[in-house]
Amino acid sequence: MKVVSIKAKVPVIENHKEETCGEDEIIVKLKACGICGSDIGNIFEKSSKPTHKIGHEISGIVSQIGKKIKDYQIGEKIIINHHCPCENCHYCLHGNETMCEKFTEEINPCGLAEKFKISNWIIQKKGIFKIPEKMSFNEATLIEPLACCLRAWKKIHVQRNDSIMIFGFGLIGIFHSIIAKQNGLKTTIVDNDDFRKKFGKNEKLGKNFLNFKNTEFKKYNEKIDLCIIANHDITCVNVAVNVLRKGGTILFFGEPRENSIIKLDMSLIYSKEIKIITSYSATNNNFFDAMNFISKNKIKLKKFITHEFKIEDAVKGIKIAKKGKKRIKVIITANK
Repeated sequence: MKVVSIKAKVPVIENHKEETCGEDEIIVKLKACGICGSDIGNIFEKSSKPTHKIGHEISGIVSQIGKKIKDYQIGEKIIINHHCPCENCHYCLHGNETMCEKFTEEINPCGLAEKFKISNWIIQKKGIFKIPEKMSFNEATLIEPLACCLRAWKKIHVQRNDSIMIFGFGLIGIFHSIIAKQNGLKTTIVDNDDFRKKFGKNEKLGKNFLNFKNTEFKKYNEKIDLCIIANHDITCVNVAVNVLRKGGTILFFGEPRENSIIKLDMSLIYSKEIKIITSYSATNNNFFDAMNFISKNKIKLKKFITHEFKIEDAVKGIKIAKKGKKRIKVIITANK
């Protein structure tokens, strides 16, 4: 079977022997997998959450079940939370489930493979979800990134008509802008890609659309309540500190690369009582939140998928995702 792997900092397609299904495990036939920014970081750069596995925004069909599996059937259409917390440790009991020591990848060989095995840990922890009716496999891959965004918003305290500035307008920035719109916030988007900004304008996802390189941000100083860093460019942080009102919040959502270091005026952060929050990944409950959010707000996910490649062309798709220009979401498909 075809598997996308990392070799010497480049993606390659390899042929692997299919995984053996244990009596308490499940084999899934991949249908679609989204390429996440964290995949790009792990392949080409130094990630702050390193892994050798590619692909976690996955949808597929149950193709084999162990004899002890009772809750799932062959042929079911599913998505998977590729890591699940224990729910009993110090981190879990303090609401930091994604910091749990058991919150590790439990899919082999990886999500971007024609077939992969789900460990019993994910099955025990109910990290498998049936795809909602009328939702395609491609669309279902977007549930995981939306779940991550919704978890972040549980950490944020905003009021209707507050102002938000989002740095980065890929899929994650778009999802944050949709959530902001549903919360009645006034949104300013900062992104250098005209294609994505045009998309945002057409979808009415923001009030202002700015180019980071060419914008004089001083006119926004002390006018923003919440800044979301939805990319890995930490140079946005100093802008955020200045544009935030007193008592404002910075949410680090895009994953900074390993050893990302920046100079900050801590006296300004202190005197303005700026809160700095980070958010990583999603729990099972957030997956349910995402499916409910999509249904309640009648979000049409298909329009966010700008590129689709078969698994044999995955390297090309990954390179387009890395380039970042004129694209929103790149999807890799298999077993069509």
